[in-house]
Amino acid sequence: MHRFRIDAILDPQSLPRVAGYFAQRAIVPSIMRMRMLRRHMRIDVTVEGLETRQAATIAAKLHEVVAVIGAEFEDMTTCRTK
Repeated sequence: MHRFRIDAILDPQSLPRVAGYFAQRAIVPSIMRMRMLRRHMRIDVTVEGLETRQAATIAAKLHEVVAVIGAEFEDMTTCRTK
């Protein structure tokens, strides 16, 4: 299980763009939550069944999504942050 921590600009389209990224790859998150921070929003997405290499690729590609400021992932099985 992997958890993605995505920071995005405060824009109504940020959450749908991130959700759309996963939808376009036929990945259904187990959990998706967004919270407003002072200057940006934080989107946490938990996905089961990914290999670590695949999760790393997804995190890198999330940087290319419009409105995304940064993205990283955590391997919940080993508790390592990338």
